[in-house]
Amino acid sequence: MEQSKFFKYLRGANKPALAGLTAWFFQPGMRFNSLETWWGERQPRSAPHEGLDLCWYLEAGGRINRVDQHLRIPATFAGEIIKIDPDFLGTSIFLGHEIFAPDGRQLYTAYGHTRPLASLHAGNIVAAGEIIATLAGPSGSNNKVLPHLHLTLAWMPRLIAPERLVWQNVGRDPDISLLDPLTICPIQ
Repeated sequence: MEQSKFFKYLRGANKPALAGLTAWFFQPGMRFNSLETWWGERQPRSAPHEGLDLCWYLEAGGRINRVDQHLRIPATFAGEIIKIDPDFLGTSIFLGHEIFAPDGRQLYTAYGHTRPLASLHAGNIVAAGEIIATLAGPSGSNNKVLPHLHLTLAWMPRLIAPERLVWQNVGRDPDISLLDPLTICPIQ
């Protein structure tokens, strides 16, 4: 399967803010399949983490910096916006790609905790690298969790019903195979 240039797009779309980025910084609990949370008291998760959380990055000299609500979020691959849905920190965007597994399932990217562009709606076709959202700002109702981008990639049934595209289902649906985002979107 082809790899996405997501991190290259992300860095390019967020200059000068990410110009000094040398590496992403991941605490335990932020990576795919982690079994604990990375915020608060680091409790066990009810299910393995479905994706990757991007919150902190290293700059030259070792300084750790944090992404904020100005972070512009690009599409991993070209595709169609399938669903835009509120989540506990902002809004989730589900993007279906014209990339298929040998068994016929379709590749999807889900972005959590975003603020979609006002012009973005289900049915829109977007190009790889096109900006689709910014990061949701701090949440007043859940101040234990810092603003971060949650990135999930998965093989899903072709023409999956949009009502199945909710976080409570994505990690538990036997028809959905989660993928480690870092295998599809290598950090460049």
